[in-house]
Amino acid sequence: MKRPTLLWLALVILVLPGCSGPQVKLAAAQEKQKGISYACWDQGLYSLPDSDLSLAHLKETGANWISLIVTCYQDNLGSTLISANETTPTDEDLIQALGRAHELGLKVMLKPHLDLANDPSHWRGQVGQAFTSETEWSAWFASYQAFIDHYADLAAANGADQFCVGCELEGTTHRAADWRVIVAGIRSRYPGPLIYAGNHSGEEVGMTWWDAVDILGVDAYYPLSMKNNPTLQELKAAWQPLVSSLASLSAKWQKPLILTEIGYRSIDGAARHPWDWQITGKVDLQEQADCYQAALESVYNEPWFAGIYWWSWSPDPLEGGPDDIGYSPHGKPAEEILRAWFKDSGPQARRPIPEPDPKGIRPAKKPDIR
Repeated sequence: MKRPTLLWLALVILVLPGCSGPQVKLAAAQEKQKGISYACWDQGLYSLPDSDLSLAHLKETGANWISLIVTCYQDNLGSTLISANETTPTDEDLIQALGRAHELGLKVMLKPHLDLANDPSHWRGQVGQAFTSETEWSAWFASYQAFIDHYADLAAANGADQFCVGCELEGTTHRAADWRVIVAGIRSRYPGPLIYAGNHSGEEVGMTWWDAVDILGVDAYYPLSMKNNPTLQELKAAWQPLVSSLASLSAKWQKPLILTEIGYRSIDGAARHPWDWQITGKVDLQEQADCYQAALESVYNEPWFAGIYWWSWSPDPLEGGPDDIGYSPHGKPAEEILRAWFKDSGPQARRPIPEPDPKGIRPAKKPDIR
């Protein structure tokens, strides 16, 4: 096990009782996590030379962190057994991507996800709704502990800089005592900072065990407008109450807060339901870029804001581009917005983007199930 990082020590100092005022302020030496989620849902892709190239492209945005995604599965909503399947990146894949990211100077948050393998009408946030007995709950938490401990061991052995203990499991997080056991088990294996990624739907403000982790995490797929092509000012106005809510959450728990996921597709109406990866529509590069700009202008200089992870970047270096309607910012104006903020930490003049020819639009590649 490696020694705690400077980031971890800074966070320990930051959250000591009595050290903060009404708003949590980041330690002076603590660097914002300018991150991008690095995700795939097939074995072997993280180990290909293409992945090394794609990570190099990601680094060029000015990002200093990645969130490395690995997904395991339970069969359906009522299942209590969690396991890897034939699509789960192997440990060797993760070690390759983690090592390559470190070679590029990127820090790595390992972020295991849980999805449902054969239950398309439900999603991970509903796990727990089908359990009717303590026996089922005990079996599920035992399986979750084994699943998450495996990746905590991998994170510790390979120098991951941060670890996410769970993601959007809002149907389970009311069981605070069980989750405290999960976190304690992870701490016995992994020495670095821990975070949980709460869903934007209310889980983030309803959790009672945020004190068990070091950083608050929110997957911030907040709807911003119910119309297509909202203006930048309209998008920023929609962020105002959200910023207040996130500031209050940080102040309540006296911990910094990271947007562990946030993303918008390059599609007309992207601000309506940012979590929805299934809707179809025409390419809209400008709306995606405006959503990026509005989010960054709204949160980046807040005293509680410790970082952001944009969803998402693929190990396929060709994913993205002007005809793509998926989440990736690669090869789109949204990437220019990222470069401006990640490299210069400031807004840049907006440039209108002409609508591309809709021919050649291809569907988004296999996404994470929201």
